[in-house]
Amino acid sequence: MTLNAVPATSNLLNKTGLTLGCHLQPLAEPDPNNPEEQVPLVNFGAAGIVRCRRCRGYINPFVNFTDGGRRWICNLCDLPNNVPNEYFSMLDATGRRVDIERRPELRNGCCEFVAPVEYMLKLAPQPPVYMFLIDVSYYSVASGMLNVLSETISRTLEQVGTERTRIGFITFDSTLHFYNLKSSLSQPHMLVVSELNEVFLPVSPEDLLVTYSDSKKIIHSLAERLPAMFKNSKVVDSATGPALKAAFEIMNALGGKILLFQCALPSIGAGKLNNREDLKLLGSDKESQLLVPEGPWYKDFALECSNKQISIDLYYFASQSSDLASLAPLPQFTTGQLFYYPGMLTQEDDRKKFQLDVERTLIRHHGFEAVIRVRASKGVTMVSYFGNFFIRSSDLLLLPSVDSDKAFACKMAVSENLSNLKTISVQSALLYTTFGGERRIRVMTVCLPITQVVSDLFKHVDQDALIGLETKIAIDKALSTKLPDATEYLLNKCIDVLASYRSAFSTSANSNQILLPHSLKLLPLFTLSLLKNLMFRTGKSGEVLIKPSERLFLLHTFRTLPLHQCISFLYPRLFQVAGPSVTPDVGEEGADGRVVLPPVLNLSSEKLDRRAVFLLDNGLLLFIWIGRDVDPELFASLCGPDALHGAKAGQLTLSSDPSATTAVKVRKIVEEIRSQRPLHQRLYVMRDGEPHEARFFGYLVEDKQKELPSYYEFILQLHKQVQQERYNHHHHRHHLHRLLSLTSHLPLREIYFFFNLLSLPLSFSHQLNYIFLCK
Repeated sequence: MTLNAVPATSNLLNKTGLTLGCHLQPLAEPDPNNPEEQVPLVNFGAAGIVRCRRCRGYINPFVNFTDGGRRWICNLCDLPNNVPNEYFSMLDATGRRVDIERRPELRNGCCEFVAPVEYMLKLAPQPPVYMFLIDVSYYSVASGMLNVLSETISRTLEQVGTERTRIGFITFDSTLHFYNLKSSLSQPHMLVVSELNEVFLPVSPEDLLVTYSDSKKIIHSLAERLPAMFKNSKVVDSATGPALKAAFEIMNALGGKILLFQCALPSIGAGKLNNREDLKLLGSDKESQLLVPEGPWYKDFALECSNKQISIDLYYFASQSSDLASLAPLPQFTTGQLFYYPGMLTQEDDRKKFQLDVERTLIRHHGFEAVIRVRASKGVTMVSYFGNFFIRSSDLLLLPSVDSDKAFACKMAVSENLSNLKTISVQSALLYTTFGGERRIRVMTVCLPITQVVSDLFKHVDQDALIGLETKIAIDKALSTKLPDATEYLLNKCIDVLASYRSAFSTSANSNQILLPHSLKLLPLFTLSLLKNLMFRTGKSGEVLIKPSERLFLLHTFRTLPLHQCISFLYPRLFQVAGPSVTPDVGEEGADGRVVLPPVLNLSSEKLDRRAVFLLDNGLLLFIWIGRDVDPELFASLCGPDALHGAKAGQLTLSSDPSATTAVKVRKIVEEIRSQRPLHQRLYVMRDGEPHEARFFGYLVEDKQKELPSYYEFILQLHKQVQQERYNHHHHRHHLHRLLSLTSHLPLREIYFFFNLLSLPLSFSHQLNYIFLCK
């Protein structure tokens, strides 16, 4: 929750400038070594799940039992409900059920229920279905994608293949290639369809989408043969749209996941696109046009897939021609994920990144044919949602696939006066099918106090949650309007919060100082980080060229990131990993069994030492920067003796020599950081002075970067704007009261007309309404 105390009125919330909302990661993986993080599983059996008969909320720890345990009062709508006979228990002297220790749903805010048969969407639970849709045009072969994918599929399917798992393959260039994988065949049969306008299936869907356990040998045989089958391909056309339609025809009865591997721009058949990535538009007013789809085809197709419980993961390899904006709706509206690879898979770390991304997609904890709904106590409403999904109704999110890495956010509003209440509750319920075919409901409930005091709101604000939610709101503005609207929103939100706090708590003694609540002491720093982040910076700001495809990847990725990763991306971690001041225990195993990391440094070039080596972690990528005055022996121990004699820029790697002590320690640090992230982080190693270091220095957000201010300069600018905001507020308030005194003798209708002519700021509408009501 962004606020751990809820304001009693909407006016009180508006007075602070804060936003009420929450973040959800319903299938987050618990720490296996922490018993308290394990999600208990409850089976009510034939009696059915205990729910409120009016709001349909689920039983949870915050309900109250009355009438000797025969009734329970819903904490969401206050309705008394009868306790089913099978669920009855006596109450003790404190009003608690005597069996509470045997009822995990009454002791845990997060609990999972086994869903009875009436919660089934189909006659049988959906099996795990994976359709590999692979672009085999010239670019996929030249980039190395096809070779790496072949090896990855062969190895990973062993981990997910069961007697329920269904597997299928379609490859495409200027034609479609189907594969008959029926278990009775000795080898896969390739069937080519050149008709793209009216796509048809050459054999029955059951032969194209087969059970893994039955056709295991044929599936692995095909995966291994794919690179050799297309190694001499010179075809540059890509029939992506027709291939997607063919996959839909095969899967629509079952649902499942499409893994789309795209290298060339879709250039033929339905969904044909044009190259729109014009670098001349970067930094201009027209740059935002590059973030908007060219047409509605892919969004319309995604919505069809969502209705049939089909999810799409897009693995996008940037080529000379690109239009990622048009393809991005495929994962966005089907709860899929977007992966982006900016170049060829020529280096080992690039190949490993792609390989581990595919593995993670297949083996992570995930569910199918899911829906999620967020409920709250009366007086609190859901305003908008953020993430990858399709909204089926006003508050029901359709999720064809949901996994442990996916997060969602929700903005809320106080719609009624809550002064007569002590607490409000928020509850989310995720209904999904497990990999094993069991229908379950994961319920998460929180209960928060209500306050009528401004200071309590600032005291109980969650800084990370607030920053994460405001960023996702800004991303929606960037994708729906234009980039300057997003940055303006973020800056104005920061000013509003600081001005509201100053207005409420400033005194004559501190009137010339910038005031920050302790809970939001890093708000200006995070705001500056956002303004300098690649998601929102203009295409040619600073030394870094931000291509539209890269920006789109970051914007769409952030929409689904869990909160802790959002913060790492906005303000990366900087470590000194080798050099004069590094202690001997860094890079070694500590008492807790984990590798000891160095202290985290501020993101400022003042913290850099040209005699040392630094590591920067932004949650998605890792950068190692080697100062120009590093000792030659240290450099050789880090990158190998051959690198001393002029390794090419951008091609430096860590030494793999086990006797290279520095490289061994740094590798341990890198792997420890990677173990904290769900997706593999690509590592870039660079020397001081290389052209690539511009990207590294771009993350040092506390420094001045061309037209973008340093942190110190930004604080001064904020202080000036907050002071101006305060002056404007008092100035308008003074004139408001004077105008009211001058018009007090007029009829109410004429007063309204008079103020409309003046076009007074909206910030005084509440005061006017109050005065008019009194009159």
